[in-house]
Amino acid sequence: MGESKNAKNRNGVVKVLYIGNYKDGTGWGDAALNNIIAMDAAGIDVVPRAITYKDNVDFHNSKVLELEKKDADGCDVCIQHVLPHLYSYNSAFKRNIGFLASETLDLKYSNWNYYASIMDEIWVPSNACKKSLDITKPVHVIPHSLDISEYEDTESGNKIENLIGSYNFVFVGEFIERKNLKDLLRAFHTEFKSWENVNLYIKTSGADLSIVQNFCNQIKRGLKVSENYKEEIIISGKLDKKDYVSTMAQCHCFVMPSHGEAFCIPALEATVLGLQCLWTDGIGVEDFAVGKAVESYQEPCFGGVSSLRNLYTAKNKWLTIKVDKLQQEMRRCFEEYKRNELKTLDENHVQKYSHEYVGNMIKQRLEEVEK
Repeated sequence: MGESKNAKNRNGVVKVLYIGNYKDGTGWGDAALNNIIAMDAAGIDVVPRAITYKDNVDFHNSKVLELEKKDADGCDVCIQHVLPHLYSYNSAFKRNIGFLASETLDLKYSNWNYYASIMDEIWVPSNACKKSLDITKPVHVIPHSLDISEYEDTESGNKIENLIGSYNFVFVGEFIERKNLKDLLRAFHTEFKSWENVNLYIKTSGADLSIVQNFCNQIKRGLKVSENYKEEIIISGKLDKKDYVSTMAQCHCFVMPSHGEAFCIPALEATVLGLQCLWTDGIGVEDFAVGKAVESYQEPCFGGVSSLRNLYTAKNKWLTIKVDKLQQEMRRCFEEYKRNELKTLDENHVQKYSHEYVGNMIKQRLEEVEK
């Protein structure tokens, strides 16, 4: 960076270098991608640079590809949306900012607090993330955002026939221990009889359909409360965006029983589509979702083997949803539906998570840095 720390572009706007895994197609990567687009929408001079853990990257976002063509010389601020142990402090920048997402109640048995402390400040997507950090540097909550227009057309994509004319709960998440699909299955199949006009739609990834189906069947066998259970409606793998939005819009209640979330983009998508949400109390979804946090309790992490070795260990705590309370809330939602008491979409709330709105939050924070 050959220019001074206080260099500005010709319009007098702070110039930001944004480093992240935004081409990977993961939830984490999509969060970085939306941050970049939000910053551009707010008039911030953002220069994105991608890192990736994939051998082959399939990325076609024309806006970001155009932004990548810009020269990174003269950037005032560097935002590193990477795992904290990859943070690198560069004194050529006026401000080094780390964007950090945590999914346990504390980070004290990892090295993330140390690496977060080398930065000038840390941004996190939720208040739950902020609470997990134990550092003296400033920590600011910057929520994730969406292109709200992508969720306005709910009819162009394919529909799922079995969801028509029934009340539908939906879960969207990876097939991993942290997402806690097990307790959702326990709650749903314990509470609802096979003849009731209610479905559980599972949109997952990270495992073949047969593996997910076998897992669901094992849970039902373990319950031993019925001879006949309602069959889940399961899609494992990637959906076209229009199909994803169209099928999500067929549902009425999004359920996230996760042990820990940094933010949960699918819950935000459900909120934008007007769905009620149920989630594990304390995981951060309460910052933005409309619905009910379900009572939870703390316990040592177990089974989070798909992560780095020093994360999600039994020395860390995460949250576990109370299955009986989840049953009660799912029943309440279904009974409200039968009484035709569905709530309407709050457009003003939804707009707070648009690219423009969140981009202006980021812009305001960067201007405060300038002062």
